[in-house]
Parts: sequence; structure tokens; C-alpha cells
Amino acid sequence: MKYNILAIDDEPHMLVLLERIMKEKTQYTILTSNNSLEVPKLLEQNNFDLVVADLKMPGMDGMDILRMVKEQKREEEVIIITAFGSLESAIEALSLGVLDYITKPFKKEQIIFTVDRAIKWQNMKRDIKHLTAIFELEPYERACSAFEKEYILRLSKRTGADTKQMSQLTGIPENVITSAINSSKN
Repeated sequence: MKYNILAIDDEPHMLVLLERIMKEKTQYTILTSNNSLEVPKLLEQNNFDLVVADLKMPGMDGMDILRMVKEQKREEEVIIITAFGSLESAIEALSLGVLDYITKPFKKEQIIFTVDRAIKWQNMKRDIKHLTAIFELEPYERACSAFEKEYILRLSKRTGADTKQMSQLTGIPENVITSAINSSKN
């Protein structure tokens, strides 16, 4: 799966640094902007998994962006980065639902770790949403069928889609496994 990050900072050198770190050390796609007033339009036109925003910027600051994302109930997580960190701003950001608050200068390992954690959190939220939808299906037979399909797809990822091995591990007939895998491709 491809993951997309939006980074906003009024300092172009910081955006270049973030872009280089993401391109060299991760497989994430990053879009950068040094104009925070572009953020609403960028969010409207694109799907992001994560927003990394500087705390202090002209126009919209990092807290404004965080508030907007949360008020609009958007899926993106937000990380605030700042050279002007204070306990008060950190507490405010946490109370608004920021995923993390990082002070500059930061080590590239720190930003990579934080971004990876954010992406894992996004995946977990998607899994919960998907599995919740399966558990809410009615009638029972439909829920069972959806669960079986999901189980087979996840097993397929773990076993490299070896249907014989999957059948041996689970007792599910190979034809049922093949059918579930094929139906997910459509």
C-alpha cells in the first residue's frame, strides 16, 4: 500500500530535509508546501495518511491545521514540529489530538520512527473500521462469509498465497481459498 504524507513548513530547507529523509529512508510519498494557506485545498484534492506541520507559520499555524483536521473529522494524523516548543503548546496540541510533538532540531531517526508509528496507527485504525463493518453485517451467514474471506486474504499475505499450504494450515478446502482470493481481485 502506498502512504502519503503532507509536510508544511515556512522554512524551505526544513521541507527539503523532510523530503530527502522520506525519499531516502522510507517508501512513503511526501508532498511539501511552504504556504500553510494551501493546506485546505491540498487536503480537499488529495488523500493523505499523515500531516507534518510546523507550529509557528504565517497564515495558518500548526495548531490551526490540527484543529481543522480534527474538526472536519478527517482521517489524517497530525505531527507538530517546532523550534519554539513549550510545555503549554505541547499540552494544547495533545488536548487537540496531535499524534506527536517534536522539537527541532530532531534526528532523522526520530522523524522516521514517528512517521512509521503514525502509519502503523493508521493501518490499525483502518483494520478496526473494516473488522467492525464485518461484525455489523446481517444476517449471520453474510458476516461469516465476509469474515472467512478476510481471514483467507490475511492468511494469503502471511503464506505467500500458497493455497496448498493455506489449506493444510486451516482445513479450508483449496477451492474455497482460491475463490476468496480471486473474488478479492475483482
